[in-house]
Amino acid sequence: MSPVTEKWGEVLRTHLALGEEGSSVRAAAAFSAEAGFFAVAGRGDEDGWPYFRSASPGAEGTDDVEALCTVCAEAVHPRGLRIAGTLWQRESREVVSDVVTGSELELALLREGDRAMWVVRAAQGVCTFVLVDGDSEAKVSEARSLALDFDSFLVGQGY
Repeated sequence: MSPVTEKWGEVLRTHLALGEEGSSVRAAAAFSAEAGFFAVAGRGDEDGWPYFRSASPGAEGTDDVEALCTVCAEAVHPRGLRIAGTLWQRESREVVSDVVTGSELELALLREGDRAMWVVRAAQGVCTFVLVDGDSEAKVSEARSLALDFDSFLVGQGY
């Protein structure tokens, strides 16, 4: 793992409270259309990669990187998004203003069975994926706040 990836993994872990017991976030990833997933973190010592990347590249049902890049350029399509072989359905989409810069962040809530994931587009070509730990509305709401906080950090870093 490159030092840049390790650094961003730690930034994800810190901003999303992944090291804290009872965190509302199970795993998170930062993705850019240019670099692909440049940071992935799981809660505690858990490996976050299986939630965001299929184990065997080239296998049927693997990630559609083109679709992920499209998500980073525009809203998550109502038909959903395939990530790591799982089809996530868009439940809601909203546009919010970043508290620091006033720039617009696109926020979509995806669901797959009893799992929920937030996708936040900070800028054209850069998104964050935040997998909620469980499906209670309190955890979904807390994970939303953490995702927006992280994306506000990304905007402040120039992304």
